[in-house]
Amino acid sequence: MGRLVVVIFGLMGTGKTTLARDLGEALGWPVIHSDAVRKTLAGLTPTTPTPVEFGKGIYDENFSRRTYEEMRCQAGLHLAAGRSVILDGSYKRTGEREGVRQLAQAGGARALFVYCDCPAAVVKERLGLRAWDPKSISDGRLELMEAQAKDFDPLMPEDRPLLRLDTGRELPAVLAELKSFIQPYLDPNGF
Repeated sequence: MGRLVVVIFGLMGTGKTTLARDLGEALGWPVIHSDAVRKTLAGLTPTTPTPVEFGKGIYDENFSRRTYEEMRCQAGLHLAAGRSVILDGSYKRTGEREGVRQLAQAGGARALFVYCDCPAAVVKERLGLRAWDPKSISDGRLELMEAQAKDFDPLMPEDRPLLRLDTGRELPAVLAELKSFIQPYLDPNGF
């Protein structure tokens, strides 16, 4: 089976970063967070709040393109070193997801997509808590939620294998379902 590129994606506040971090710890795989990469490219620390309007500043299309290119570059280095890797980001553009598929194919790996989804009430609660968390790397805010949902390219048949994961549940149950999805694609050596 070989190495995997697991893309944990979806709208803000759906638990992508927490899930990616915990999966990475459980499997011993590196995790590349779009928020951290984006802010590093901008010369900021990952936890520096950057409250800009939707689609502006470091969140405009050009800067987002640079961010996802850098993530693919970093992921490519992990694949070349024989490691599977986890990517955490919105991946709202069809082209961003296509870029990951091409990277995986070129690196002899397989791309798996995990779309995080949860009830709006849970997202609102999480975004409210995040605003007070000094360790948060995300700039997702309640007032941006609707704009991001409208700006998200639809999921395509090419985005398979795809798990639509309800992340509104307790984390251990979510993580267990995610591991079950990944398991058939792992090789016996645990890569």
